[in-house]
Amino acid sequence: MTAVTPDTTERLQGHPMAEAEMWKTYRYNGFRVIVIQQWDDPFGRRMIRIESIDDGGAHATGLFEADFLKEAEPE
Repeated sequence: MTAVTPDTTERLQGHPMAEAEMWKTYRYNGFRVIVIQQWDDPFGRRMIRIESIDDGGAHATGLFEADFLKEAEPE
């Protein structure tokens, strides 16, 4: 049996998931950040890595893309 990832299910249902854009600047938790990496975790969940802009990239973190998009505002 082949597992179907959540993003595949959404596309099959005709409702593509929103995606964070690579290299786009967002406002997140009061900081300006840029998306520097995207991947699917072993369970098929979409992940992203963001890096802060205002401190020269000294801070970066990875998180679920869906959680990021709930709070992020594109600039």
